[in-house]
Amino acid sequence: MANAQFKGRQKGSTKKTTLISDPSLGNYKIVVDDESYNLIYIDPETSKEKTIGYYTQLTNALKYIARTQIVEKKPNYTIKEYIKELETFSNNLNHLINHE
Repeated sequence: MANAQFKGRQKGSTKKTTLISDPSLGNYKIVVDDESYNLIYIDPETSKEKTIGYYTQLTNALKYIARTQIVEKKPNYTIKEYIKELETFSNNLNHLINHE
């Protein structure tokens, strides 16, 4: 049985991580570790970082960023306009993935 006094990882252990940062992500970056995609928001005024969420799939983290960026553009959309904005964001990401 595990030691009841021990919580978390062993002292000195580290996780390998990778950072995804791109101008198309706006004020967000994604830290990838062996278990999840950690979405980090960077406050443009103070440069402080705040973890927004932990995602098991990269696409879910990107969907969050897309929704947030669309909401920040303007307060009201028709359904057609909102879907068009989502498609534009998706197309821009696909262009980055396929052409760079």
